[in-house]
Amino acid sequence: MIFLNENQIKEACDFLKKGEIIAFPTETVYGLAVLSTSKENFDKLVKIKHRHPDKPFTLMISNIEQVKDYVELNDVSKKIINKFTPGELTIIVKSKSNIPQYLDLGTGFIGIRIPNSSYVLKLIDTLNEPLLVPSANPSDLPPAKNSKEVYEYFKDGLAAIVEGETKSNVPSTVIKVDGDNVILLRQGNIKLDDILKEINK
Repeated sequence: MIFLNENQIKEACDFLKKGEIIAFPTETVYGLAVLSTSKENFDKLVKIKHRHPDKPFTLMISNIEQVKDYVELNDVSKKIINKFTPGELTIIVKSKSNIPQYLDLGTGFIGIRIPNSSYVLKLIDTLNEPLLVPSANPSDLPPAKNSKEVYEYFKDGLAAIVEGETKSNVPSTVIKVDGDNVILLRQGNIKLDDILKEINK
């Protein structure tokens, strides 16, 4: 495992293209990342996080065009995405029926997130592929907030850790949009009341 700085975009991309796991800072907490393009990558994340394999991972993207073949966006989800992203929000939306099974695990829904991090957005733009990104922690332990905590959790299980600063240190708000209904699944810095006000304008 090596440490990278945020200027080493190419090196981080090279690891991801090889199917390796890296960790990087976002505006919330540190995340683990793999390319979303294979079931093998999904399985690697499940294993390193000691996570039950029946829970889908969030697709982290730099713009909504990257997931137009994966998800169905209605007027409600479009309003929320336009107002609150890039930002500290994961929005779970209806998945298309023809996507690989490991992306939604048969739930019919996928979480997507556009982070407010110039580094992560540039990394994803360079790859032009969504990433699977959970928080950088083994299941049931607090998310890592710095590179030292990531290293303590995972030692040599990662290809690289990108050193940098997280900001809020609060995991993103998670909502599910099911038709016209907006369901709060995890409270972060973006409040459900603000989301509901936006969609009811």
